[in-house]
Amino acid sequence: MLYVPLILIAAAAAAGAVHYMNRKEPENPGISSETVVSLSMDQIELLLARLEKEEPPEPRMGAMCYAPMMIPDSAEYICPVCGEKTMYGGGMYAYMNHELDAARRLAESINTSTDFSVVLDESSFCEFCSVHSVGSAVLVLRVAGENGEETATSVSVDDLRKLDSFLKGSLYWVTSNDGQEPLQRHAGRMRELLGI
Repeated sequence: MLYVPLILIAAAAAAGAVHYMNRKEPENPGISSETVVSLSMDQIELLLARLEKEEPPEPRMGAMCYAPMMIPDSAEYICPVCGEKTMYGGGMYAYMNHELDAARRLAESINTSTDFSVVLDESSFCEFCSVHSVGSAVLVLRVAGENGEETATSVSVDDLRKLDSFLKGSLYWVTSNDGQEPLQRHAGRMRELLGI
């Protein structure tokens, strides 16, 4: 007899889930990555205006506990341009093996989100391609604006995470530990990175 009420509760929950999945999202008259495949500078300006105007979402904490890992004595960087190898100390291991890959993926996503060229320049990490000493390696985001001028800005992986989230129409960015932080206070940095 107890099974009948449980079956009815499960059936009601399933019906509610189906209704939830089939619901229509409220119309958003603004611009988002769902309405535009490749954004122009004018459309990005609209996104920035929306970002600056709307109430920012509440931050959400990400994961805080990770198991420590052994860090190797060295890290190697293989240049995607010339194919040469540059060796770094072990302190760069996590960056070379995790953060740099994330930066490359994010830069590719950013480039496909715009109708102008966005390129990640990592040549300063290569002792063969760099015009500076390898010890001062930085990532540079190169943005070719619609007017033909190029903006080159030193970036962090978090800058790329913020820009990628912004170009997808989000009001927050996802941190490296899966937390969520509002993008609104970074609107000026988005303008700087895009050269607008």
